[in-house]
Amino acid sequence: MNKLKLLIVEGNTKEENVNFGNAGCVPQSQNFKKHLQKIEPNSEIDIVEPIDDNSISKIISSLKKYDGIVLTGSTLRLNEDIKEVKKHIEFAKICFEHEKKIFGACWGLQVTVMAAGGKCRVSPNGPHIGIAHDIELTKEGKKHRIYSAKPAKFTTPAFNYDEVEIPPRDSILLASDKINKFQALHFYVGKSEIWGLQYHPEIPYDYMIKLIKQRSRGMIEKNVFKSQDLINQHVNFIEKAKLELSDDTRTIELKNWLNYLKN
Repeated sequence: MNKLKLLIVEGNTKEENVNFGNAGCVPQSQNFKKHLQKIEPNSEIDIVEPIDDNSISKIISSLKKYDGIVLTGSTLRLNEDIKEVKKHIEFAKICFEHEKKIFGACWGLQVTVMAAGGKCRVSPNGPHIGIAHDIELTKEGKKHRIYSAKPAKFTTPAFNYDEVEIPPRDSILLASDKINKFQALHFYVGKSEIWGLQYHPEIPYDYMIKLIKQRSRGMIEKNVFKSQDLINQHVNFIEKAKLELSDDTRTIELKNWLNYLKN
């Protein structure tokens, strides 16, 4: 295969990406692009925003040229009956029709699940705030290409309030933790193949810490944390976890997916 042609679907609105910038974080699509190009320097990568009608119309006509499609995270919530959410679900369905290999992270997993007929909900066990502890591979996960060279149990960056409740038909469960049963899924929609993760192999802990600090007041108001002191303790815990996770280990899933596209 010649150089990979990839499409990244930005999950956030332009307004939310301003908030990310204020936290010192690039948009999720730009962060994904940086990580993918580090692994595959010669890849050609485009970015699309489903909320932008002009952007979408141009991309849809050329979807067949892409070897793979990546759906990023987002602060949008799938239980919100708003046009932005509907446009993301509709674009995922369009991607399915073009028989694509798709990688979804966090919101990206949830959108593909909803578009494929599954269901998502607010996680009854609470959120992950910057980190997911002790994700464990299932029997199927240990054999799956996405987890080649990955430890059978790992702690990794994650930030989600919602989760998959009912996966699409014939989905394969690859990994779980105590908060989210469906931490990783493999499923098909027609001839489109989806590898979806609830966590973020593309986001380093430093990025997560910046978001936590920016969102501190809101999380206290929503009773996610009861005080700033508890947030500070949580950030300190993530700082320690950062020392134990190399970039190579964190991003194994991305590397394995890119290798899969080339085969």
